[in-house]
Amino acid sequence: MATMGSAAPVLHRTEADAMITGDAVLLDLRTASFPSRMLAAAIDGAIQLVLLTLGTVAVVATAARADLDDGLITAAVITVSVTAYVGYPVLCELLMRGRSVGRLALGTRVVRDDGGPVHVRQSLLRAVMAMLEIWSTAGSLALTCAVLDRKSRRLGDLLAGTIVIQERMAALEPQRPDVPECLLPWAESADVGRLPVTLLQDIRSFLPRAARINPESRLQLSRDLLRRTLPFVAPAPPPGTAPEEFLAAVLAERSRRDEERLRRAQTRRQELADEVRAFPFSA
Repeated sequence: MATMGSAAPVLHRTEADAMITGDAVLLDLRTASFPSRMLAAAIDGAIQLVLLTLGTVAVVATAARADLDDGLITAAVITVSVTAYVGYPVLCELLMRGRSVGRLALGTRVVRDDGGPVHVRQSLLRAVMAMLEIWSTAGSLALTCAVLDRKSRRLGDLLAGTIVIQERMAALEPQRPDVPECLLPWAESADVGRLPVTLLQDIRSFLPRAARINPESRLQLSRDLLRRTLPFVAPAPPPGTAPEEFLAAVLAERSRRDEERLRRAQTRRQELADEVRAFPFSA
């Protein structure tokens, strides 16, 4: 394995790419991929066309039997169209918490930019904009916007402040790397508490799949993560340390300390709770 060297420039996630709530809590949510959004939209579009067709046929049949005037027929057709194009997506998102039939099948969901559930105003704006960017332009406007946006958002999402996330993913068994034996003495005294959360997530994402990455890309990614991690770690690792061993040691030691801190906090809360429950009877 290569030793530490100059880092190659690699695209990586920044704080701007992360989803952060109003309380400054970083959410570990993955945006839905473009193909899954397209397939879900195709399923929902087919349902909308079926609703539009059935409604139009019902209006025509009723008009033929009841001899309705042209004004009533026009109003009925407009009502059917609004129900299919606007009512269906809005009701689905409100009743199914951001899902629709297509999104339910693909495991995706619409949420606000801060991770919260969508409101009526946002669902209505998305549905109205869909009539322009999907139905009126055969999807070309939505396609262009989704390709240009790094989170695959269409124009309706940008105006409504929403994003489509991948809610259903393959279950992964948690893996926690061990500190390499050669770095145990260094890790015990190293300061690893200043690493940003986004950087830790990038390291945690890279290490389990490193063996499946092309060797050249693997070396490039490990060096890039090394370059980003070194400013937040003190002291520096021993000379000649391999980048992946250094990253594994940092992640393992940071995880161990976080778990110990959490256990101490839970123990302290339990002790305080026991004291509060025993207080009335202590006298």
